[in-house]
Amino acid sequence: MPNRFQPKGNLVVLALLILTGSVGALFILLGPNATERSPGVLHIGIRYDDEAAMRFARYGKNGPGARLDFINAEGQPVYFVEKLNIGRNLVPIGPAKLPNGSYVARLQAPGYKPVDIPVMTEGRMLHPKEDTPLPDNVYGEYNLIGVRLESETPLR
Repeated sequence: MPNRFQPKGNLVVLALLILTGSVGALFILLGPNATERSPGVLHIGIRYDDEAAMRFARYGKNGPGARLDFINAEGQPVYFVEKLNIGRNLVPIGPAKLPNGSYVARLQAPGYKPVDIPVMTEGRMLHPKEDTPLPDNVYGEYNLIGVRLESETPLR
């Protein structure tokens, strides 16, 4: 058998320690700058009350395409996101797109009743207002909104 280089255990441990230390130092040095520029991410879960019905099949697997509007106190839309699919959607938020303050998050889709959710934004965080109860078809936490949209025409 040819004589190959086989590193000793002490050298492998030393190399792993040096590599771990250098990667950790980079995280410590560059971490605050990276998180300062990155937007927050809002998780939006959308379901439909009639998605198991035959008539829902006309929309395909992504659903009818919901829209999320953030409306300020004057009633003006400040920021919106279109073509939200059924299931989980990730929406970037941050002070550049959505300044700190109080808004109404309106989720709507064609053929479904719109849902208004009073929310607050603080930097990259969004949460439902604590003093306002949420409707039964809405779930909300920090950077998380879950909604079951109800059809405008009832099932027979």
